Amino acid sequence: MPSDFIERQKNDLIRDVSALGSLFSYALATLIFLALGDFSSFKMLVAGGILIYAAAWIIRALFFKNRPVKLSYSNSFEKLDAAAFPSLHASRTGFLLLFFINYFANSAITVILLLLAIGILYSRVYLKKHDWKDVIAGAVLGVLCFAIVIYLF
Repeated sequence: MPSDFIERQKNDLIRDVSALGSLFSYALATLIFLALGDFSSFKMLVAGGILIYAAAWIIRALFFKNRPVKLSYSNSFEKLDAAAFPSLHASRTGFLLLFFINYFANSAITVILLLLAIGILYSRVYLKKHDWKDVIAGAVLGVLCFAIVIYLF
């Protein structure tokens, strides 16, 4: 059926867009700057990643919130991973959005990056990993972490 095919393609696309906010994508961007010898950008991305995870895990430990589709857990580490608030995908996305806007300083690239970031945030809600409060809080966390890193570097 064409409608099933289209639905599967749409779901695959949204899942793939969501992956752009993953830890793997963040680490890949970080390693690319290391490989290019841009150690200043590399250090900023490493510092941002550490800051994002430290802040998110503290928030998740203090204010646990289940995901829309609840995940099971059997220990404290799994519980932190099962928490929805704030969204780590959104935090990494917010940080990388501002990092790349600052790095490229180009209006056309800024528009493309902004649309991509909105797509990543939407994908997390669509996939029922988070609700809008989770992704907005995550994006704000990423922006705050970027501001701290920019101030420090």
